[in-house]
Amino acid sequence: DDNLDSVMCRSLLSVDWQGYVYDCDFNQMLGLPMRVNGSPRVHLSELIHVDLEGRAITVRAHCYACTAGQGSSCGGALS
Repeated sequence: DDNLDSVMCRSLLSVDWQGYVYDCDFNQMLGLPMRVNGSPRVHLSELIHVDLEGRAITVRAHCYACTAGQGSSCGGALS
């Protein structure tokens, strides 16, 4: 639980070359876009006036790598 506040998807975004936004670079590579207000994917230009705090983050099995004791390349050592 201690690492959950430090993982990339809680404070950073990943943006592809077309401007579409993802919770993290792993989700970007897997084609799992950030979802806001039920949209299938979100463009960076749509987020200017959107409060992202508290929204649901797209989570899959690969996310456990970032919550491990030494983190992942997404954040280095978290402890």
